[in-house]
Amino acid sequence: MDDTFPLRTRKTVSGLSMWRLMWAGRACSAVTGVATASACVVMLVTDSTFDNPWVVALCGILAASAGVGFLFLRVGDKRKDAEFAEGYTTSRVGYPNLEQVDESTGFIVRAAGEPLLTRQEHRARMLAFRASLVES
Repeated sequence: MDDTFPLRTRKTVSGLSMWRLMWAGRACSAVTGVATASACVVMLVTDSTFDNPWVVALCGILAASAGVGFLFLRVGDKRKDAEFAEGYTTSRVGYPNLEQVDESTGFIVRAAGEPLLTRQEHRARMLAFRASLVES
């Protein structure tokens, strides 16, 4: 980590960040995939379809997680537009032309135009910021 990196914060858009919403959407997608595979296995093993309560339950989980995941991704996309309009992102994996801001503290982790950070660099800067809060 560059020891001269300024420890600054900024105001962020209220509500859940794009980063968290997108990860919640991806988690729902994973649940959808597991429920789909499980329902298929149960149908093949038991040679039944919707007369089996396990198949019905797994299909219900599949439908619910797909719907909720879709909503998370749609809201996350709108949040991304709001963050971009304010000139920052909470994403850790892209958009080097924007400031990267920590969603919970508002700490500017990476300046706009700076190369993307490795996980270790991100962690080191966050630890330095938290240490500065304790000292003050």
